[in-house]
Amino acid sequence: MQRSTDRILTTHTGSLPRPRSLVELMFTRESGGPVDASSLEAEVRSAVNDVVSKQRDAGVDVLNDGEMSKIGYSTYVKERPRAGTSDRLTCSSIPITRSASWAIAPSMI
Repeated sequence: MQRSTDRILTTHTGSLPRPRSLVELMFTRESGGPVDASSLEAEVRSAVNDVVSKQRDAGVDVLNDGEMSKIGYSTYVKERPRAGTSDRLTCSSIPITRSASWAIAPSMI
């Protein structure tokens, strides 16, 4: 963990805007469309590298990935294993809509 006795370190929490190309791939995957896993992985890696560089350039002390690999919390929850198992949460589709470069659940609109 990064610490300082001279000043308060800066960071942020939560999602940062994703590149449109990444959002499109994520929407395609979420809707059951064909997405090449290696292409998606490369797009996520590139987006993370970019957002980390921007944070560093802005002087942020504690950097993070900006949640580039997640559409949003509502869809992230169903991807996580259930406690004590390796099973994924099963649920009917969680409807999502497009808004600018963000993916959001209707309840957040």
